[in-house]
Amino acid sequence: MKKILNKYKQEGTSIVEIMVAILILSVGFLAIAKLQSKSVGEMHWAQKRVTAIFLAQSYMESIPYDDLDSFHGNKKKIPMDNSDYYLITTVSPLGDVNQKSVEINILWENKSIALESVRFQ
Repeated sequence: MKKILNKYKQEGTSIVEIMVAILILSVGFLAIAKLQSKSVGEMHWAQKRVTAIFLAQSYMESIPYDDLDSFHGNKKKIPMDNSDYYLITTVSPLGDVNQKSVEINILWENKSIALESVRFQ
């Protein structure tokens, strides 16, 4: 049996293959780094939002049931976590005389959320 000689016999990897592999790996690592920085930013936003919700709930629970109208239009500044949180209270009457809608808007760093509850006097 005759052995056929291959002119283009390849041994090892070529420099082009190594360059393509490095390119693919570097794109993957850049994507992971971008994802990491995005998740850190989202974690910071979530921490600030949890703090704002906690402050609003605490403030809502501190409002006495028999004196809701006196809290309408209240503005309160609370410094916490290296930020200033502003709480603005709005009290609106509902269908029944004893029912009131209490809304607390929380503002910080150009962001805001609102918490609303129905209270009875």
